[in-house]
Amino acid sequence: MRRARKGLLVRQGVWLALAATVFPGSGAAFAAASSQDVALAPPPRLAEPGPVPVTGHPDPLSLLDDEDATLAANKRLVFDMWRSVVNAGHVEVADDLLQPDYIQHSPVLPTGRDAFKTIFSAVPRREIPALVSPPLVTILAEGDLVVMALAEEQALASGDGRYITTHFNLFRAERGRLAEHWHSVQTAPGADVLPPESGGPQPVTGAVGSAQLALLQAADPVLAGNKRFVFDAWRQVIQAGREDLADRYFAGGYIEHDPNFGSGLPALKRRLAGQPDKPVAQAIDAPLVTVLAQGDLVVLVYGREHPHPHRAGKTYTTTLFDMFRITDGRIAEHWNGASRPDAAVPEYGN
Repeated sequence: MRRARKGLLVRQGVWLALAATVFPGSGAAFAAASSQDVALAPPPRLAEPGPVPVTGHPDPLSLLDDEDATLAANKRLVFDMWRSVVNAGHVEVADDLLQPDYIQHSPVLPTGRDAFKTIFSAVPRREIPALVSPPLVTILAEGDLVVMALAEEQALASGDGRYITTHFNLFRAERGRLAEHWHSVQTAPGADVLPPESGGPQPVTGAVGSAQLALLQAADPVLAGNKRFVFDAWRQVIQAGREDLADRYFAGGYIEHDPNFGSGLPALKRRLAGQPDKPVAQAIDAPLVTVLAQGDLVVLVYGREHPHPHRAGKTYTTTLFDMFRITDGRIAEHWNGASRPDAAVPEYGN
């Protein structure tokens, strides 16, 4: 019995470490300020020479309001799942919040509701907080999809400091429960992470070529225009490396939250000048999971395939997110889930 108990504690320790890193906020809670600001993103800061630190929204609860009752309910579903299960370990509510066949696209987590409950059973149970942690940057909804962005603090490998990036999650809701999940974790799976056919992470798939154009549609013509604008900026400037076209799409005071790059249009142009120009393609090279727009924000979600580190000839997939704020017809601000190259990198499934 003592040996079995020890094994259980080891597994719980692994599950807790997994939950705490892959789903930030599974440990200590963070405080958040409150104000009357109802913008969908935190107030913009003037562009600085380096990357501008990611900050939480000053009034996170205001982000749950929506004129569309279905979108409001979907936002609340994601928000309540995160604070009750991820932050507080109340796995019993997962049966009401997740579909039984919950699909998991994380590169390091098993799929299914039962697997989700097993992972978060290791989170110390506490009173459910009023707010999610880490601090909420924004939460957006369109159709049956919800994107939640969090200000995630990460450690440096040297142990000498920390920095803040954006942790993204995409959820698909179905009949009042969460049915599918993608997030911005890029960590490679360990040797013990199950393959997809055995209940492991499910591959990230998306639209390619001309099929991507369907993702630019929206009931609101302004949102459709914003999607198209970001889609074109990505193809013509970021993907093709055309710094000569940057003025067409990016504001002079462009704010960059990627922790690896500087802010301002000149910094963006210098970065693009350092990469070889490519022909402008008609579509985004990566498979596009979705293009979600609400208010002045647009989120590109796309997949990437990598060689599997432990299975010769096999691959695994991750999900990448880029969020843009559009102001006065130009891209004024950018967030993504990038980590610094000197960041501490956890390993899962070993």
